[in-house]
Amino acid sequence: MKNFHRLFTFVASLIIIQLFTLSLSAQENTLHFNSNRQFKIVQFTDTHFYKGGERSPEVIENIRAVMDAEKPDLVILTGDIVTGRGKNWPTKESWEIITDLFIEYQTPYAIAFGNHDDEAKVTRQELLEYLSNRPFCVISDEGGEEVKGTGNYGLPVYNQKGEVEKLLYCMDSRSYSLAKDKGINGYGWFDRSQISWFARTNQSWLAKNQDVQSLLFFHIPIPEYRQAFDQGEYQNGIRMEEECSPKINTGMFAALVLQGNVLGTFVGHDHNNNYVAQLYNIALCYGYFSGGNSYGDLPLNGARIILLEENQRSFTTWLRRIDGQILYKVELPQSKRK
Repeated sequence: MKNFHRLFTFVASLIIIQLFTLSLSAQENTLHFNSNRQFKIVQFTDTHFYKGGERSPEVIENIRAVMDAEKPDLVILTGDIVTGRGKNWPTKESWEIITDLFIEYQTPYAIAFGNHDDEAKVTRQELLEYLSNRPFCVISDEGGEEVKGTGNYGLPVYNQKGEVEKLLYCMDSRSYSLAKDKGINGYGWFDRSQISWFARTNQSWLAKNQDVQSLLFFHIPIPEYRQAFDQGEYQNGIRMEEECSPKINTGMFAALVLQGNVLGTFVGHDHNNNYVAQLYNIALCYGYFSGGNSYGDLPLNGARIILLEENQRSFTTWLRRIDGQILYKVELPQSKRK
């Protein structure tokens, strides 16, 4: 009988510890404006990290330099973070190294997959299941099986009143064309099921609070990036390569415009571009290459910073390089043509 009581006490203690851990984790991962009524996001993109990589130490140095300087409330990784090919490639070990950094900083982090993230015999679904169990990781798959892609989800940001004021969407912009038999090569695109899911989800939040604003994070730029830079209302930053957008347009940008509450989008993919441009009052932003110099002759790496403030229908953004230099600081969307 004593052994039974001891076993019961031990099991009950384990359950209490697990419940406390889950509660603590949920509390840690609830996103809210800080006491200064600000919410800061760091966007790292295209690190192309892998365990043992010659340039991978540069990635770690860059992440630490940016995290130490900016102390963000949230990190968003917009694809091609851990890359490589081969059955025995150290994909999960590499993700563990990267995510251990954010765990060390006790900072929640979100992930939108890129076209290279699942090329080492580890599927997107396997990555999602692995990463969703890592501390401080807020990735999920709200769309489920009925919505194409893996990792389509929204993150509410609460203000000091406990109200949701900003919505951060991470979406899977897919990988490569699935219509090569029709002569369409190149990169993937948003499926109509994803666009419908976003519109439904966003409208459900607007029904609760008509003043809520949304920002979207994904990997591959939609075709309107080129139009925004060439003909849009505002341009800032550098374009050093042609936008590698999908060859066909499935209407994602139209859905963003018609929603009426989208402030901006943030992508990676094109390592040599770091510009922001504005089209129909939506800011179309590139991140800043965050990897080691493993892809051409790139300048110093860094990250894009996004600063949200309570009761403001805008955001401030800038680039921070590993050496501490700040570039292209601007408030968006711009209210009038520059």
